[in-house]
Formats: sequence, C-alpha cells, structure tokens
Amino acid sequence: MSGMKENNTQETGIFKKAFGRWLGLFLVVVTALVLYLFAVNLDNIFGYISYVAGILKPVIYGAVIAYILNPLMKMYQRWIMAVYERKGKEFPEKKKGLLNGITITLALVTGILIIVVLFIMIIPQIITTMVALVNNLPGQVDAYYKELVEKIENNRFIADTMQEAVLQGTKFLDEKMTSEVIPWLRTELLPNLNTYAKQFASGVAAFLSVLYNLFIGLIVAIYLLGSKRVFAAQAKKIVYGLLKKRNADMVIYYVRVSNNMFSGFISGKIVDSAIIGLICFVAMSVLKLPYTMLVSVIVGVTNVIPVFGPYIGAVPSALLILLVDPKQALYFLILIIVIQQLDGNIIGPAILGESTGLSAFWVLFSILLFGGFWGIMGMLVGCPLFAVIYRIIKDFISMKLRKKELSDSTWEYMDLKSIEESVNGMQYVKYTNGELNSKKKKTDNKLKKAVVNIKKADKKNDKKSSKKNKDDQLD
Repeated sequence: MSGMKENNTQETGIFKKAFGRWLGLFLVVVTALVLYLFAVNLDNIFGYISYVAGILKPVIYGAVIAYILNPLMKMYQRWIMAVYERKGKEFPEKKKGLLNGITITLALVTGILIIVVLFIMIIPQIITTMVALVNNLPGQVDAYYKELVEKIENNRFIADTMQEAVLQGTKFLDEKMTSEVIPWLRTELLPNLNTYAKQFASGVAAFLSVLYNLFIGLIVAIYLLGSKRVFAAQAKKIVYGLLKKRNADMVIYYVRVSNNMFSGFISGKIVDSAIIGLICFVAMSVLKLPYTMLVSVIVGVTNVIPVFGPYIGAVPSALLILLVDPKQALYFLILIIVIQQLDGNIIGPAILGESTGLSAFWVLFSILLFGGFWGIMGMLVGCPLFAVIYRIIKDFISMKLRKKELSDSTWEYMDLKSIEESVNGMQYVKYTNGELNSKKKKTDNKLKKAVVNIKKADKKNDKKSSKKNKDDQLD
C-alpha cells in the first residue's frame, strides 16, 4: 500500500510539473498574442484614448486648475488657522467645511484677479503697440529706404550689383508667378475658398469649445478642492486593496515625491518668473526702452519655461524694439543676458533650490524630449516629470547596489579601475594620476598616428589623381 501511495505521489508530482510547464507556455503564447494585437491596433487604441480624453477635457482642465489653486488654498488655510492659534483656540471641527468653502473662494478669486490684472496690463499695451506700428512703420521703412538708396548711389560697385540682383529677382518672380502662383490661384485657392471658410469657422468653434471646457473645468475644480481629502483617502484605499502593503507603501511614497516635485517646481517657477518680470520692468523703465509693460510681461511669462523660455520671450520683444530703434534693441538684448545670468546663478537657485535634483544637462534633455512630444506643455512639465522618473531609477539602482553590498555614492565610481573584495568589505581601486596621464598620452598618440595616416592617404590620392590628369592630357 505504501508503495502504491509513493507511486501515486510521484505521478501527481510529475503531472503537476507537466501541467505547470504547459500552463506557463500557454500564458506566454497568450501574452505574445495580446502584445501582437495591441501593436497591430495601436492607432485604434490611441484613437479611443484621444476620444475619451476629448470627452473628459473639462475634468482634465478642472484637475489642472485645482492643482494650481491648491497651494493658494493651503496658504489661506494656514493664515486662518494661525489667527486661531494666536488667540489660544483650536479651530472647531464643525466649521472645517466652512473653512474649505472660504479658502476655495479666496483661491479662485486670487487666481481670476491675477489673470484679469495681466490682461489689463497686456491688452492696452498690445493696442498701443499696434497703433504705433501702423503709424510709425511706413515712415521708418521710408527712412531706411532713403538711407539705403543714398549709400548705393555713392558706391558704383554696390549700385551695379544691386541693379543686376534686382533684374535677376524680377525675372525669377515673373517666372514663378506665371508657372506656379497664377496656376495655384486658379486650381487651388479659388475652388477651395469654401473649404477655407469652413476651417476658419471650425477654428472659431474650437476656441469657443475651449472657453466652455474651461468654464466647466472651474466648476469641476471647486468640487475637487472641496472633496480632495475624500478623493485622496479613496485612492489610498484602492492602492492598499489591490497591492501588497510593501508595494502600496512604495506607490504612495512616489506619488508624494511626485507631488512635492511638481508643486515645488511650478510654484517656485511662477514666483521666480514674477520677480524676473518685475526686474525687467524696472530696468527697462530706467533705460527708457519702449513697450516696457508689454515686454516685461512677455519676458516674465515665457520665463516659466526652463532654459529656452528667456530666449522665446526675448526674440519677439527685441524685434518690437528694433522697429523703434536698433540701438535700444541691442541694449535690451544685453539687459536680458544680464537678467538671465542673475536668475540662473542667484534668484533661481534661491527660490527653487534642489526641487528637482537634476543637473543642467538632464534639465535640457528633459525639455527637448517632452517638448518634442507635447510642445510648449511638454516644456513646462518636462523637467519635474523627468525628475520623478530619474528619482525612481536612481532609487532602484541604489537598492540593487545595496543588495550587492556596494556603495550607491557616485563619487566612489569616479575614475574606478576595479572593485576588490577584502576582509573589511569592498575596496574601490581607482586609477592613479600617473595611470590617468599615461592613458591620456596613449589616446593622444593614437590620434596623432590616425591623423598622420590620413595625411599620407590624401597625398597618395593627390599623386594618383595628378598622374591620371597628366595621362589624360597626353591622350
């Protein structure tokens, strides 16, 4: 009987192993099939995602508005709670709902006031600028034209060259008009005027749709801010319900890290940009440069984008000032360079600190990467988003190194030659200065030999080509 039981146990074990192997193979095949179907229908999947995102645009706008207004709401809550603490009282638990309502209203009013004040500052300046351009531009163009004509008339060589260039240009434009422009007007533009009118109307409709979504988004933001503690609690409950405690703790930890990075970066960048705009306004007023308010607002707003923002704002501003006075445009460019050096070395580090923990290279890399994906929006969120990814990868690598009882300090791997095990632990053997210099010398020698070989090859080719030319001439 015992022998039969052992045989049955062995057969059961063999069956389980075989079943496990076949089940694993089946799961691999199913996974490969799912991945294949996903790859084949990728366009349809992204199309459905875009469709759902389009439906949920008011919710997305509301979430973004709520996230931006949340620091203002917290600030007002701290101020009100501080008033109660000074009086030696605790804020009544029953009035917490009233407190939320008051702080949400104050945050919304503050945000709307900021936008209204910006528009009040910008729109009159834009109107003034457009009127000034319409009034002054023809006279400035005429003055530049007269100055150019005078210089050409005083220089015979330039006059002849310009005359020839004008003749060639006129001939080229005439050929283009007869061969391309006029046929395009007949075959493309005039028959499709109705299509262009529809596109314009759809553009206006899209703009009105954005305004509608923003209005609904404001309402959504109010609900999100009012119930944010409940939503946070529900999210934590879902995470702890679906994942093991250790994994859930990790997810919540990195969500908090992401929130700290995004909120710290965005709020710090807004304050930094406001200070830069104010400094620009004061400096331009002292230098008596034109379009002071408009240019200062442009510089301040575009400064929110890291690295490229200052140049995005400086180029159109410099062109505006250039139309008034080229010398003042040069002064403005020098001023922008000085302000950006001040921001990059003093103001920015003082406000932002190490909010992202990224080096200058990774900041530039993140802006180029996410800017390529999502345009201006990618430039705005690329830096903190990449900082979160960088932090996760860094923590993962540090964990793997600690499991191997290796150091997670980058400094230990500078000029590392090898890692040796010893009684006292791991020893990090580094190249000596002499070894580093000898490596550099070897590299330099290799480069010199390569350059010499290239020169020899070029001489041989020159000799062959000259000999061939002589032979061709003799023939």
